Amino acid sequence: MSRPLTRHRLSAAQTLSIASTAIVAAALGIAVIVVWVTLTRAAVNDAQTGLDRAVRQLVNVTVNSIRTGQLRYARIAEDTAIRNALRTPAPRNFDAARGALRSLGVRPDSGLPIELWNEAGARLAAVGTDSGGTIGLNIPAESEPESISGRGLDSLRIVDTAQIGELQRVGGRTLFWFIVPVRESGMLLGFVALRRHIATNPQTEATIRELSSATGYWRNVDGSTWTSVGGFPESPPDSTLSNQGGRGERFRATAGGRVLFSEGRVAGTPLVFGLETPRAAVLAVPNATSRQLALLCLLLALAAALVTWFVGHRILRPLTELTDAADAVARGEYSTRVGAVGREDVVRLASSFNRMAQQIGDDRKLLETANRAKSDFLASMSHELRTPLNAIGGYAELMEMGVRGPITDEQRRDLSRIRTSQSHLLGLIGSLLDMSRIERGQITYAEENVALDPLLAGLEALVLPQTTVKQQTLVYRGEQDVAALADREKVRQIVLNLLSNAVRYSPSGATITMSAHRLDDTTVAIEVSDTGPGIPLDRQRVIFEPFVQLDRSLTRTNEGVGLGLSISRDLAHGMRGELTVTSAPGEGSCFRLTLPAGTVDASTSSMQTGAYGVPAVPAESNGR
Repeated sequence: MSRPLTRHRLSAAQTLSIASTAIVAAALGIAVIVVWVTLTRAAVNDAQTGLDRAVRQLVNVTVNSIRTGQLRYARIAEDTAIRNALRTPAPRNFDAARGALRSLGVRPDSGLPIELWNEAGARLAAVGTDSGGTIGLNIPAESEPESISGRGLDSLRIVDTAQIGELQRVGGRTLFWFIVPVRESGMLLGFVALRRHIATNPQTEATIRELSSATGYWRNVDGSTWTSVGGFPESPPDSTLSNQGGRGERFRATAGGRVLFSEGRVAGTPLVFGLETPRAAVLAVPNATSRQLALLCLLLALAAALVTWFVGHRILRPLTELTDAADAVARGEYSTRVGAVGREDVVRLASSFNRMAQQIGDDRKLLETANRAKSDFLASMSHELRTPLNAIGGYAELMEMGVRGPITDEQRRDLSRIRTSQSHLLGLIGSLLDMSRIERGQITYAEENVALDPLLAGLEALVLPQTTVKQQTLVYRGEQDVAALADREKVRQIVLNLLSNAVRYSPSGATITMSAHRLDDTTVAIEVSDTGPGIPLDRQRVIFEPFVQLDRSLTRTNEGVGLGLSISRDLAHGMRGELTVTSAPGEGSCFRLTLPAGTVDASTSSMQTGAYGVPAVPAESNGR
């Protein structure tokens, strides 16, 4: 048979240690989270601010460079050789114009041309590598707002200042056109066009290096072409997570995930410069700091657990010892004592407990002595009283038989009353003797498999005279093959007491029901129910105590001293059973006797219920 699972209860010291550790751990955990969130936000804000500042700085540098180039190239647009080449009709001599273009300082190894175009975009002269055929500019009238149409030049307009075209990817390089208009007397003669490529400068590189993990890029305003600051092709981001005025977050798989970015448009150009930095790199320091802080908090929590355990154990140890000692006293170990050492309050508490335990032990001994004396007195007096009562009964019986001479009818009725009172007194004395033997542990139980159906059926005849007098109906509902592992005579004694009480407390014409059935595989139940006045709830808890009756008035009609239910309950406990009641005022009562289930075989079912003599607890001697 498996042992029932027991729930382990934590000691006060363990509870205090766990609770304190949990509180400290929760507080430290919240602090770590708050610190991590604060550091993360600060790092992201600082990184974003640094990107914004660097972008503004580099855009301003670019704008200044463009202005410097505009001033330089504006002088070539005013060169006499350039203007003469553009306004002289064909055939023209462009040697002087080429010389002027060379004065712009083209590096021979750059491979990038400087060209002279007429107003229609036709190339008239060039120095450097040939850029190909005529671009074919579609130049509208100067009064119209449309832009010049051409690859890489869609953003150009007819203005007086130099302009930069969109980025174009040519092979593995990123190029753009720098266009300077040539005018005379307000009339457009043509263009000086310089092909340039994206390249870094020392200031740009130094600024980006200050941002550690940041990388720079150029792109067209419409996002058509992306390039690195060194002019190498760059792929656009996979997606934009947030964008607030040219700053926010993107997802770029080549950078390992989320990146912070900041962008700025170069004024007067179709170009945008931007910087990106991986979010993971920005959060590296906050994450490392948070991990170190979390480790420190873990160590602090462990230290707090050890401190609270030590302090709690030291403070609560006397209380734990006192609790254990109180449990021992509750189990009957009255010699248990606790050590009176430590602080003054602990010593006072321990001394008080020891005095209390000593007093309880002494009182217990006195009570046991008094109880033994009471039991001995009851046993002695019961034996002393039974002898004269038996003599009274015998002499009354002899007088009824006419041995002492003839008697009258009135004398016979008086003798019958004497015998009835003698039987009642004998029943009371028998109950007192049973109670005395139970208290002294002198009751023995002969457990066997008892078939309940024949046992209970045989009890009907014993209460039939009482039910007949009150015109009551006794109904028996039994199940076959129901057996209990119990003492046969003790079961009969209990059920007879319950039936006698039901007859006594039920009105005339009432119905009394007796039944036996199996509750489960291990328990059987015998129930006796009546239609009497019922028992109030506050009395149901005390009717099983000795000398307790429902009716304690001087005018009560039910006899007895209130020992029947107390004896029946103790006998049920002795057979590992239980006796309970379910009742409500005005609805009658139902007493249930539960016993361990037995087995029914041929020998058990064929056993008789025994002789039906006077029951061990006579009906007229018991009371609720």
